[in-house]
Amino acid sequence: MAFTYTAGSTANLDRVRLEIGDTDEDRSLFTDEEINDLIVQEGAVYSSAARACEILAVRFARDFNFTADGASFQKASVAQMYATLAKRLRARGRGTTVVQTRRKDAYSDDINSDTAATGGTVDFDRGRFDL
Repeated sequence: MAFTYTAGSTANLDRVRLEIGDTDEDRSLFTDEEINDLIVQEGAVYSSAARACEILAVRFARDFNFTADGASFQKASVAQMYATLAKRLRARGRGTTVVQTRRKDAYSDDINSDTAATGGTVDFDRGRFDL
């Protein structure tokens, strides 16, 4: 079973490894064959990376949190981290983004036409209203 990773490569295998943080051969999460299989099944980098994270979430869900000798070990939280990452990668693969708009026009629902006509500006990102 092989592990390869080339930083800066545009190969799908390397891009999936980068997205899921599987870039250290000594601590590898998947073999090349496993990732290539995911790429064939999913067909795209982000969805392949999301599927890999879903698999890791299941794998690490078997771990548990415990406290011993005054030290606390939160191993199960890794499963939640991968589940969250999988959701973000799926959204990126769909091209879903949220963009705050900055508008200065007479067609906005948030500013009346008189304000737009006088040259007032509205910056919704910062909550500024300069009239």
